[in-house]
Amino acid sequence: MTIAQAIDYFLIDQQLKGNSDKTIQGYKGFLRRFAVWLEANSVTVMDELTLQRINQYQLHIDRKQPERSGGTKLAKRSVQTYMRHIKCFVSYCYAEGFITDPIHQRMKTPKAERPVIEILTGAELNEIFACFTKSETGRRNTALIMLMVDCGLRLREVTTIKINDINLEKGYLSVMGKGRKGRIVPLGLKVRRAIMAYIYKRRQADSPEDNQYLFLTQERKPIQTACVASLMTRLKRQTGIARLHAHLFRHTFATNFLVHGIGDVYELSRLLGHSELRITEGYLQLASYYTIIEKRRRLSYLDLQQ
Repeated sequence: MTIAQAIDYFLIDQQLKGNSDKTIQGYKGFLRRFAVWLEANSVTVMDELTLQRINQYQLHIDRKQPERSGGTKLAKRSVQTYMRHIKCFVSYCYAEGFITDPIHQRMKTPKAERPVIEILTGAELNEIFACFTKSETGRRNTALIMLMVDCGLRLREVTTIKINDINLEKGYLSVMGKGRKGRIVPLGLKVRRAIMAYIYKRRQADSPEDNQYLFLTQERKPIQTACVASLMTRLKRQTGIARLHAHLFRHTFATNFLVHGIGDVYELSRLLGHSELRITEGYLQLASYYTIIEKRRRLSYLDLQQ
């Protein structure tokens, strides 16, 4: 079997698993580049794929110089992402019998830097919400960001919510997450009020043929992730919060959930829709930093000295 055929089978398998188009396109891009490098090094069939070749490819992308002037080398985290996708592909090939050597079990993904995430403070959130007017668009943006920061929704999840997914009376939202896995997320009182205010404004302009997606553009089309990205750019400029991006709201939710003892890591994992608990456990360390900072703010050794 050729490398190209194996990649095609793998991508079909990803579709059958119900993975999103974005996930599948990600795999396609990483694996196509891998296949091009293999072909340039005279590896075209699965029988010729070895651990040594995979390690050589890892060194290649790690050392590769920028393709354009002013560009930068791949960050260690990006190299890690490349190799994680390749490892998943190789694991699939072994399971399907395309290769007989379980080389994926001996692959070593590079260690990447893990900078401490600086979550949004209460004052910064107030600055952000102060940027929005009481217009339909302002109400929409307020509700959208509240859902991310108070419920921990992913960007793609919040842009695909339908009105029928929301139960304002009982205070919960049905979410379709990664891998088409559904979950129930509770809604706080402020979030419910924000959604109600937006829906009221929206219905004043709706026509009978308007679709049932919750968040619409002024053209009455479902909001896209690119639209939210543009909103983040404007908010950066207006508030001066340079580190702002959509996923930072999710980080802020998860960290505060643990810092303030709203629930434990198991509950948080279910709310975030993580497939594995180890992914959620990363927030335990982050929350511990903020807990220590808060305690030190109240009780500093030198401040106690007379």
